[in-house]
Amino acid sequence: MKKKLALLMAAIMTVAMVPMTAFAKTDIVAVDEVATAVGSKHPFTSRIELEKTEKTPAVEKDFEIVVTLDNGEFAKEDGKYVIEDSTWRGENGANGLVTPYVTVLNKKKAIVKVNHEAFNGESGATIVLPIRAFASEVGDVTAELTSTITEFSTVKEVIATAYADEIIVTSDGVVTFVEDSREKVKELDMITVSGLVNDSIDATNEITLRLKGNFKFAIDDGRSGKILVDDKGDPVPVDTLVKFLNDDVKAKWTVDAITDDEITLTFDKALTAEQAAEMYISNIYVTPTKGCDPGDEAKLTIKSKDIESTSLVVAKMVEEAVTYTVEDDDLPVIWAGKDYAVSDDDYNTLEVSVEENTGDILNTSRKATFTFPEGIEVAAIEFDKDDFEKDFRYEIDENVVTIWDYSTADDTQKESDEETDFGMKFLLNAAPTFEGDVAVTLGGEFDDVELTVATVKAPYTVEAKTSEVLIDYRYVPVNEIVITEAEEGILDDEDVIYLEVEKMDFEDAGSYEVTSGDIEVDVNIDELDRTNVLTITVDDASTEASTITISGLELYLDRTLPVGGYALNNVMFYNNNNVATGHNILWENSSVDEGVYDVESMDGDRDDSGKVYDAFFKYDEVVVNDSYVEVVTAGRDQDDSSTTRKI
Repeated sequence: MKKKLALLMAAIMTVAMVPMTAFAKTDIVAVDEVATAVGSKHPFTSRIELEKTEKTPAVEKDFEIVVTLDNGEFAKEDGKYVIEDSTWRGENGANGLVTPYVTVLNKKKAIVKVNHEAFNGESGATIVLPIRAFASEVGDVTAELTSTITEFSTVKEVIATAYADEIIVTSDGVVTFVEDSREKVKELDMITVSGLVNDSIDATNEITLRLKGNFKFAIDDGRSGKILVDDKGDPVPVDTLVKFLNDDVKAKWTVDAITDDEITLTFDKALTAEQAAEMYISNIYVTPTKGCDPGDEAKLTIKSKDIESTSLVVAKMVEEAVTYTVEDDDLPVIWAGKDYAVSDDDYNTLEVSVEENTGDILNTSRKATFTFPEGIEVAAIEFDKDDFEKDFRYEIDENVVTIWDYSTADDTQKESDEETDFGMKFLLNAAPTFEGDVAVTLGGEFDDVELTVATVKAPYTVEAKTSEVLIDYRYVPVNEIVITEAEEGILDDEDVIYLEVEKMDFEDAGSYEVTSGDIEVDVNIDELDRTNVLTITVDDASTEASTITISGLELYLDRTLPVGGYALNNVMFYNNNNVATGHNILWENSSVDEGVYDVESMDGDRDDSGKVYDAFFKYDEVVVNDSYVEVVTAGRDQDDSSTTRKI
């Protein structure tokens, strides 16, 4: 059966020492945990070492330990269990075991005889239980240890982790070619072939690298056959193509075949069966063909007769020398009016990436800008300071972020030789009146590119239909008002919603009903700034997005009001100290104090990416319906019979 080739993004340790845990109250067990493959063809050896602490009383006689495997079986060779072979115990029981050493009762259970002098530390020997086994299924293989000494507690330790896949292949990145660029040949990023388990990389086999797409290997047709060349046209030495992680790997290889799209490497037999090797393939150059267009990708397929082929994207062609992209993810939701902070909220936009596909395009000492629409202000920016050299600077001024000296070259490199590549996220505040997608425009040294990075939603909505009324009467009925939460709990305990009709007073709060959800509120009429407003106070936040319907509302209309439409506004009242008289998420980031909402720009550098700008807005009411009340005529100039009076 062919070995599966798994594509993973992270390296996996093949052999690791796990922390010591108690075998008894004061005795220590140390285990070598091994990575292995499933099946009897992949036996592993895991060493269990026992150590007596100073607090453990001396044992007066030899004792036995019972080892029971879970998800594993003891390995056999030539029909005999390997751990019964005396070669595992050294000369004269030097590893702390005594005859009969190991007695295997069945494929999962064995008895080990321990020398008490070794356990007491009197003989200088180390007590080692070498478990030779294989995994039955994917997952942890454990060994349970019990003893004939009753004071010892039972211990269960992981001695191996079994995988279905035996090899993982990763690439350090994707090489980018720019259309019409002078760079025609580039080196592929290093490719790592990791043997996940014992004997996973069989160096007796050929490994073939096949290139697909409108790209080809950089080769030169010489008299003695085709040879690999670098970006300068110089020959690439064959012995530089492959390296191993293990210093003791002495494998040799040759290049048996080279074409425009295929390289075959043949290895000798120097790898041992116990090595879980890691192999690096590098120093391979590619070039696009004449038919290569922007968007084309080069895929490198790696295979052998024992390994199923797997493809990696290793190169691509792009149209522009600099590309600007955002994360391929759902748009984050920003609540209008909420005051976001670094301390309690993640950065609330997609990451904007700037990638210079070839060096010496961006002049990173010149200013580049990220401009957000009016109604959006930037509270902070997030970036990896290691992306930038030490002189990086930025400025936040309301809805504009300016950066300069943003080269990613380090002190040993020239900016022209290093491609600038970084990502940036933003923490945004949205004005109470803003709603919809948030697009950021990249400008200055950047190309004029617009990218959508978030969307803004109102935390709650207020709806009310227009009512046509006659003036100069009290208790004029108007249409119901419906308040709907965007999500559960968005209106918190003691939050207040004030609703005001332009130039009119509420005279009757009518009745209300929670028509969906489980929010608890109180609805009243309050006199604020000599105006009667409808006040909705949250007594208990919802656990399900709720809707409140208020009906039976009545207004008083002064007879001096001219004919026309009058708005229903969602408002927030402030006291003499410019402090909101009631909490409401829609105005967390608003103020009537110019010193709060009209502040100077903030400068930052590479080491203070968490610095926060005071992203506040000038207070403004939110219009629910600009013609909630439509005055159609004057009351006293008409017959009183046209109006219903409340007595």
